[in-house]
Amino acid sequence: MYYKFDCEDKEHGRAALILYAVYKSRDKTSSVAGKETWDRFSAYIKAACLKSENTAQFVQELCHKTKTNSIKPLYLDDGAPVALAGTHDLIVSDDFKNYRLDVLADDNLMELFKKESIYLLMLVRERIQRERTEQNDEDND
Repeated sequence: MYYKFDCEDKEHGRAALILYAVYKSRDKTSSVAGKETWDRFSAYIKAACLKSENTAQFVQELCHKTKTNSIKPLYLDDGAPVALAGTHDLIVSDDFKNYRLDVLADDNLMELFKKESIYLLMLVRERIQRERTEQNDEDND
């Protein structure tokens, strides 16, 4: 399990994390809702890949298509400790957000977005379902 996704490859976890963060950060007016949510999201991923040369451009295009004005750091959190970029000192504070710039700058993920988008979407959907189940279990306690 990487980045809270049920996969055995760190790169797939990183790519799924980006899709998850964009999906969860989308505006309420986004067309990524309703019965055709995942069909639309899949199409937007493919369109963003066509217009992008790197991961940063891909995220920009995907955010534009899904009406995501900004990615909320909450959805990039994987529970791991945060380290300062220069010194690698661990930061222990709830006030410090990890923006996962390393993931957003990983251009190796572009091949995964292009060739394995359905698998990545399934990882995202599985995580969302697992989180809902966990939340329902907590609500019933």
